[in-house]
Amino acid sequence: MDHLYEQLVTTYKTGAYKTINAATFVFAIMGLFTFSINLIFAVVLLCLAAGSFVFKRKLFVEYEYQFIYGEIKIEKILEMKKRIKVVTFNIKEVGLLAPEGSDALKDYFNKPSAIVKCYPNTSKERVFVAMVTEGNNKMQLKFVPDEEFLNRCYKINPRAVKQI
Repeated sequence: MDHLYEQLVTTYKTGAYKTINAATFVFAIMGLFTFSINLIFAVVLLCLAAGSFVFKRKLFVEYEYQFIYGEIKIEKILEMKKRIKVVTFNIKEVGLLAPEGSDALKDYFNKPSAIVKCYPNTSKERVFVAMVTEGNNKMQLKFVPDEEFLNRCYKINPRAVKQI
């Protein structure tokens, strides 16, 4: 059990999320009431309601980091309902894991151009960057691991983890 660990990075409902959520209901109700008066206007309002319903899901995103025997899996959770796998990689394939803005990160040679952000916009935690160099998955992964997660990564790949 020592090699299994999960971390949930939560968020909260921002003002933008609450506004879009309210707009969804307003557009839907207005669309239903105007259905008998003006069909085209009602369809436009119902389309706006559907669009705002889809858009609000992107405003409430949480992340779950799983550490399983040296393999890291990151999943995105939309509105506490739907899980989407973002990335899976082995910690042994990480060239560097350091805080964003650190000297070790600035001095890193041959940075991958792909940048994957795996933390909520509302997060106030310290952001770390992992230089993943595994096969075709070369990327800079930005995420917010806690101390326990970093310690487990350090046990597997001590030369790559910088906890400055």
